[in-house]
Amino acid sequence: MKTFLYYLLIASAALAMNVTSAHTSEDGGNIVFNQMLKCLKLPADAPRDYSFLIVAVIKDGSADFLSINFRTPPSEWEKTAAPLIADAITECEPYSSTSGRMEFAVTRELVEAGSKKLSMRR
Repeated sequence: MKTFLYYLLIASAALAMNVTSAHTSEDGGNIVFNQMLKCLKLPADAPRDYSFLIVAVIKDGSADFLSINFRTPPSEWEKTAAPLIADAITECEPYSSTSGRMEFAVTRELVEAGSKKLSMRR
């Protein structure tokens, strides 16, 4: 598993260099992010600051491609959280109202703000 995460990190870092110039769908990214929050269960003791860049290609309502990129060298917590974020994205399918390439950030601030919005809706 650690070898897989290491190769995922290397591939993600290479992809992250190309991601900044790619066309993004902000609305689609928000839809995927908000849907993901419903299934997201991050490990306890989250650091004060963490940041992931998610690249997802949604096709026929499912995550056809998913990459989690670290903006800085990942902490042990981030290495543990990355597959949980990927699981949350795939568990909360379908994404029937959107398709294509989506890019969005997952940060503590966004997760906390999104979680508050979800709890207010219930």
